[in-house]
Amino acid sequence: MTTPPEYTEVGANSAVFPLPHRDGLDPVPEFVALRRDHPCARIRLPSGDPAWLVTRYADVRTVLADPRFSRTRATRGTGPRIANVPTLPASILAADPPEHTRLRKLVAAAFTARRAETMRADIAHLVARLLDGVTTHGRPADLVTLFTRPLPLAVICDLLGTPRQDGDRLDAWCDALRSLTAIPDTAVTDAVTEMTGYLTALIAGKRAHPADDMLSMLIAARDEADRLSEDELVSFCLVLLAGGYGTTSDRLAGMIHLLLADPERYHHLREHPDAIPRAIEELLRYAQTNVQANLRVATEDLTLAGVRIGAGDAVMAINSAANHDETVFAAPEHLDLARTPNPHLSFGHGVHHCVGAQLARVQLQEALTALLARFPTLRAAAPPTWKTGLKTRAPRTLPVTW
Repeated sequence: MTTPPEYTEVGANSAVFPLPHRDGLDPVPEFVALRRDHPCARIRLPSGDPAWLVTRYADVRTVLADPRFSRTRATRGTGPRIANVPTLPASILAADPPEHTRLRKLVAAAFTARRAETMRADIAHLVARLLDGVTTHGRPADLVTLFTRPLPLAVICDLLGTPRQDGDRLDAWCDALRSLTAIPDTAVTDAVTEMTGYLTALIAGKRAHPADDMLSMLIAARDEADRLSEDELVSFCLVLLAGGYGTTSDRLAGMIHLLLADPERYHHLREHPDAIPRAIEELLRYAQTNVQANLRVATEDLTLAGVRIGAGDAVMAINSAANHDETVFAAPEHLDLARTPNPHLSFGHGVHHCVGAQLARVQLQEALTALLARFPTLRAAAPPTWKTGLKTRAPRTLPVTW
């Protein structure tokens, strides 16, 4: 066991954070070096607080599943923070069991695999209409604007009961919520305030005129059964919108980029559409989307990767780094569309495993299946532009032709 040194900008067991931006979704070389040499490395967060950066598969799973690593301690009180911005302490993402268990039960039924399958036909219809719009637009076309953004936005808006026409505002807010260095902390705070105000007004409207949607269901849980506080209700809506839309949109855009970057990949799936579900799992694993993760705080002294972590220390476990662990995935730097088994952690692990994972998979499967069939000669019309300064890497534009 080693005793952790104080953080320094450069040291034997320290890492620069945030990592330098690189366009694309290919393996991040810093993660390779950290897994090999310093799997539990000292970093300093944008807030100025120190933390431990964890990059190996087994250690990431431990942090995500072990109750000694608390989300609540990282979001409430005066503990360490990634940045000096609101942390939504009433949200499901900020809760530990049993509080987290209570909150998750309220929405779990809406996100089961069976429920996702019942939505497949409607999602396929929506995909077809959006691709009609791509055809009408003509060449070249930006798939982010015309396809990868509006699809998950419409799905989550319809499920939650949010007007689709508010998409542009929701899009801007979601990017702000994922900012690491893209905009000042004050701008992130303003975005949270604006989105909270928007959702508060939307909730008031739904209270007066309930509908058959998740927001009305959550309002009933709040008003009739007293199973939610008002803050929890607003935070629920914010998390479902940001997580259910932004993450799926970015992943779909990234998958299409990776397929077009090597035309043989696109051609293979076009000729073997039955391989699409397995290919999606590999694309989820391979894409180095996340360059940071939600903080957790150790509730007691413990040892991880041979390093002593003290009670109160912040820990950041990077799923996308774990997805390239050489001890778990053979040739992890190779995108193998037929890879099996594929125990990737792209949807998380433990109690905070993404509740919408199956719904996301259905959207990704229907989107790629229809795109490959409708546009068999699809190819990049120009290099994509990339989002920068966010907690995730994703194309901002994806120009294509056919």
